[in-house]
Amino acid sequence: MAAEDRLKTLVEQYTPHICELRRTFHRQPELSYEEQGTARVIAAEFRSLGLEVHEGVGGIPSVIGILHGAQGAGPTVALRADMDALQITEATDLPFASERPGIMHACGHDGHMAILLGAARVLASLRQELSGTVIFIGQPAEEKSPHGGARAIVASGILEGVKAVYGLHVWPTLPVGQVGVLNGPVMAASDHVTVTLHGQSSHAAMPHRGVDAIVAAGQFIMAAQTLVSRQINPLYPAVLTFGRIAGGSRYNIVADEVTLEGTCRTYHAEAQDLMETKLEGLLQGLDVMYGTQSELQYERGYGAVFNQPDQADLVRRVVTDRFGAGALAAVNEPAMTAEDFSGYLKAYPGAFIWLGATAPGKPVWPLHNAHFAVDEACLPVGTEMMAALALAALQE
Repeated sequence: MAAEDRLKTLVEQYTPHICELRRTFHRQPELSYEEQGTARVIAAEFRSLGLEVHEGVGGIPSVIGILHGAQGAGPTVALRADMDALQITEATDLPFASERPGIMHACGHDGHMAILLGAARVLASLRQELSGTVIFIGQPAEEKSPHGGARAIVASGILEGVKAVYGLHVWPTLPVGQVGVLNGPVMAASDHVTVTLHGQSSHAAMPHRGVDAIVAAGQFIMAAQTLVSRQINPLYPAVLTFGRIAGGSRYNIVADEVTLEGTCRTYHAEAQDLMETKLEGLLQGLDVMYGTQSELQYERGYGAVFNQPDQADLVRRVVTDRFGAGALAAVNEPAMTAEDFSGYLKAYPGAFIWLGATAPGKPVWPLHNAHFAVDEACLPVGTEMMAALALAALQE
């Protein structure tokens, strides 16, 4: 029986174990760069499958499993899953809910890891029929923007010579059984913007004797939005949101300092570079207008996730072959959320995929929400898709 024909049978056989792994991860979530326990579970699974195991790659709590096909030399492909959880108190009422107060897998990384290990188990069962190598990446700290774990793993060199690398994200707005893939931008670049405006305090009844940093900050916030609406090419979109503002010490004192923190999201380097330049120019103008002294810290975070068209086409062929044309979701636009999988796609060919994770008729809880949990029916779909994608890439 051909490997592709055996694959579905193996997925069905291993699905109970895959679900149990997901529940284990869900019960014991760990924050970014604290995933030592999670990594140990993954490493033990890799060893049980006879994989070559590398821990702590890149000087971070990562775990890499390498499967060498028994049919000899061939290309190398990689599959990646992220491992970290979030500082959110779970409200799912699941029987296997988080046992760690204030921490939960609210972004579905528990499902990602279970799918990765499921694909490893399936492909290890097909080892005798494989030519080439599959690398399985357990990556920490995807949520630690801008210092996620992808960069360190790529820099370590362990992926040198990889033909392609693939990753997925469970996607609550897609139903279980649907798979979304796009050519070009999939997720946005995520930059951290910090603005500090220095003024001069005075009595609130005599504002002319001071420099009001709050007034200047208000003007800045409104003017910054016109950068998006009037100075950025609408074909290269940008989102600029300030989520934190702090300033002042007392209701009747003119504030001498205001700090704003926010994020800028873009898909293209042209818009990203322009936003940084224009924000700097805007602050210089405000300093002249109001007498403030301003500082801009524009920290580049994750780059935009871009799928190469040929790699996205390969995903479409695999999904159609395995599940039928109806499994391809009608996804027409990327998301402004960010993912450090971009670090792999900057270095190697590959693709990033959205996996439907909500059962039909169930509430659609967003990612990073205390109620979010993947529907376990998506786990065998993701496992079969990733294992089949690895096989297809090896044979291309």
